[in-house]
Amino acid sequence: MVTEKLSLTCDGIPSHQQVACCQSYCGLPVHGKDMMIYNNVDTESKPLLLTGHHGQINAMTFGKGSRPVLLCSASSDYVIVWDIEHCQRRIQEGKVATGTVIGTLLGEITHLSFCFSDERVAACSGTTIHNRSVISTLRGHLGPLTAAEFCPWNKDVLVTVSEDRTFKVTTFENFSNNFFTSSPLVSVLFREENRHLIVGSADGQVWCFSLHDDLKCHLVTKMDLEKLEKRYKGRSGSVSHQTGNAEQSAVGKVEISKPILKMASCFLCNDATDEQNR
Repeated sequence: MVTEKLSLTCDGIPSHQQVACCQSYCGLPVHGKDMMIYNNVDTESKPLLLTGHHGQINAMTFGKGSRPVLLCSASSDYVIVWDIEHCQRRIQEGKVATGTVIGTLLGEITHLSFCFSDERVAACSGTTIHNRSVISTLRGHLGPLTAAEFCPWNKDVLVTVSEDRTFKVTTFENFSNNFFTSSPLVSVLFREENRHLIVGSADGQVWCFSLHDDLKCHLVTKMDLEKLEKRYKGRSGSVSHQTGNAEQSAVGKVEISKPILKMASCFLCNDATDEQNR
């Protein structure tokens, strides 16, 4: 069962824009260059207002840790890391909440990601990825980058996905492997328990690869989520004769793709097996 904990009304946000959510907080841009941080646990508490960007905020993400809770935000002028609890204390003291600028004038950032120790941040801008802590700039994609994630079992490995239909497995020693798919890629997810790397495309395709220590990937399975959805509806009896007629009448019309904008592991609290839970 999915339970709604918090419902918000905000400025118009493009469907592809990265907004931030973690177990304790969620964050949304307001008025373009400011942010409101809402408490998911105490939903009655006053949201935290963060200011500091001069340009429109394009991406936001929370760190992987719980103490401290870090937030990274990016606009064309600054990339800023905020300590949420420190910012709350400053507001309570009547001061202005401040963050730490870790990058300037990097262009339009489309995606941000912390590593699992929160010591590094990867920022995607055009065909370039910038990395905080280990100062480096990684290039190699022919099309715009759409996402990047650090490997949870090897902190020196970063995976990037791009509109050029490739994903790249890179180390900070500048060793990389390129892998090609049939569709532009927009999202990436790691499954640490079985060392799988999953990438999602702009047209609803999902590829699952095993990622080995030599950074070579081997395809485990491929899924078309639209076909899986139709198959599920057919088995559950929700596809009626009327729906079938509607689908036949829609032949010749432009088909709307359903991009895999975000993926996450899901754990259900019941007595089913782990395979059924995820």
